[in-house]
Amino acid sequence: MQKPELDDGQRVLAARVTAMIEGLGPADDHSDARPALRELTRDRLVLGDVLGDYLHRVMAGGQAETISLWPVLELLRSAGADEERAAAKAAWLRTSPVTPPR
Repeated sequence: MQKPELDDGQRVLAARVTAMIEGLGPADDHSDARPALRELTRDRLVLGDVLGDYLHRVMAGGQAETISLWPVLELLRSAGADEERAAAKAAWLRTSPVTPPR
């Protein structure tokens, strides 16, 4: 399976989105972060790529991680993440011999 690629600018945005999300901390609801996320990027592929990373973590993790990451999944989806891109990225990560950094 071929790795879904982003261009250089999109990779920078994806890293910024991930950093923003990681800085949110635990919560039952991150919907208040949606405006800041949408201000950072509205690129559906970037958001989908990041969503794919988190979907992979949910699939590979335990129940506690699934529960803790649910608000992040909802945030990215509500911001307009491309679901097909997310599924492709999660599938690639699942079959990839390299484990992505967390």
